Amino acid sequence: MSARAIVVVDRTSLLAQVSGESSLDDVEAALRADGLTLSVDASALALSVREWLDRGAPGARDAWKDPADQLVAGFEATLRDGRSLSIRPAPRRAVGPDLQALVLGCAGRFATVTKAWLRVHPIDVTRPEAPSFTWPRDPAIDDGEAKLLDAIDAELRSQTRSRSSA
Repeated sequence: MSARAIVVVDRTSLLAQVSGESSLDDVEAALRADGLTLSVDASALALSVREWLDRGAPGARDAWKDPADQLVAGFEATLRDGRSLSIRPAPRRAVGPDLQALVLGCAGRFATVTKAWLRVHPIDVTRPEAPSFTWPRDPAIDDGEAKLLDAIDAELRSQTRSRSSA
């Protein structure tokens, strides 16, 4: 395991704090040694945590199997203009606007994840499973959503220019 793959586990909350640069393979190996897992398909293990989150966590357990669970409890990221963004680990429904949605799965468009608190699960423990979800799980972004993302992007670029010229 590389020095960058240090995993700090809070067993009470079942959260693992990891560097964005750590490989999922190294993180999973460290967790398994402690009787835990991220439950990620082997196809994703070659990615770093940052790449995995940038891509929307491919290979993660289907979120619709347990809609009350969460994949990411919090993270630290660097915005394009160099400012830090910190989403402290908290239960998914205990905080305000979901700023994670502007980072996770957005391919680094708005920020670069430097650290994440990921939900882990004990190995060989049966996990809850909701009835099958039959709607599209990852529908394409519609025109309105694309316009909103472009507007956020333009505003962030405008703020970055304003800060650099000040």
